[in-house]
Amino acid sequence: MITNTFSTKRINIFIVLISSLMMIIVLNLPFKAKPFGDDTFHVESKNLARYLKGDIGFDKVTITKAPGPIIFYTPAYFIASSEATDNQLWAYATVFTFIIVTISLLLIFKIANSLFSKEVGLLAIGLLFIFPIHCYYSLGILAEVPAFFSLTLALYGWSIAFFNPNKKKGWIYLIIGLWFLILNRPNTMLILGLGFVIIGFSFFKRKEFFSLYGKKLAFTFTLVGLLGFGVLQMAKAITRTKSNSNQEGLFYYVAHLGRFQFREEPTDFRFWDNDNRADSKDYQNWVKSDTVLATVIEKTNRSSIEVYKEFLINDAIENPLLFTRQFFVKCFYGHVYFINSVQPKDFHLGPIRGTTAYWLFMLLINCVNILLLFGAFIFLLKEKNLLKYWLFWAVIVALLIFHGLTYMEPRYMFPARVALYIMSAAGLYRIKWIQNKVNYIAKFVFPNNTQTN
Repeated sequence: MITNTFSTKRINIFIVLISSLMMIIVLNLPFKAKPFGDDTFHVESKNLARYLKGDIGFDKVTITKAPGPIIFYTPAYFIASSEATDNQLWAYATVFTFIIVTISLLLIFKIANSLFSKEVGLLAIGLLFIFPIHCYYSLGILAEVPAFFSLTLALYGWSIAFFNPNKKKGWIYLIIGLWFLILNRPNTMLILGLGFVIIGFSFFKRKEFFSLYGKKLAFTFTLVGLLGFGVLQMAKAITRTKSNSNQEGLFYYVAHLGRFQFREEPTDFRFWDNDNRADSKDYQNWVKSDTVLATVIEKTNRSSIEVYKEFLINDAIENPLLFTRQFFVKCFYGHVYFINSVQPKDFHLGPIRGTTAYWLFMLLINCVNILLLFGAFIFLLKEKNLLKYWLFWAVIVALLIFHGLTYMEPRYMFPARVALYIMSAAGLYRIKWIQNKVNYIAKFVFPNNTQTN
């Protein structure tokens, strides 16, 4: 057997240096992710870290949303001084997320190289740097970076397990990655259901795949489900009555909001808040509906969950065509990006400023997104063995189903961009012109290619 060996030293240095440069550039952009998101993950991570250091009592510790980000940011806050300000804690978290994102990029190259080739890996990294949205999200205390890293780890595990199904290493990474992904984004739980569908399909149609991976995948999905459920229950036990917020209540609140997203205004892609959408008909109708449901809760003494659930079911049954159209618009919206932290008229990027500059910049960003989708489409169309890449497309399908049926923001699809970039690179590399260009660059990035028997 003849195999090619090459040095990865240059690509690793390239990733670290360009990542550092990109972070500096994004850090100085006039538009940024909210430093503390909606404050929930920041406050709860800070309180948990201070409790572990003995600075506050357990009564201050809560986990009201996804527990993954709390687990992720608490170590960074723990090593900070007890007297650290919020801005100082943000600096600790930002350094930590930069390190994790850089590790993720190094793993992304390894995944692409293992499943495809070093050239596809180089192209995937290049695509990431063309539109460094991962740097943007690294500057906020959000769930996006932890989820991004989680899926990267899971894909890395599968890239090992696929070639060495009898070794534990790959399966351990896959289990930890999927588990942490669900803890960061509980909505990705659907991937476990899709996983069992894939196992069933392979049992009837792809016996060879099932014999190698079927039972191990079934064990993986079952264990991940149990571990995820266990941690979510632990989070409930920790919070108990300390907060009125909980995962179930948040789900129905968000799903109700989603019933009005793109309902009568399917082309209004403004961010869903009072600053951007106050004049929106859909937004105003959502506020009215929320008021009506609050009145129903008060008059009937029924729980908010029961009332919201009834509304969601009845609305979907009574408006099936509208529900379907909203689903597809949300799926499209999940793959486009708009800057919401600044109004178009106030936009400026160096000497470029104003509404026209804003829309030209948005066009440029979304042309990159179109390129990514085009590459992924080529890959899915041409690839004969899609079962090998089940995790790549299954996570995208799971997120589209969940958020298409509930509420969508582009950041909710961000973790799946790990898979999207690699699939897109594999698809684009099939285009001869791109292949030639990448191969030429690869000669300088991967020196000392040798063949061994």
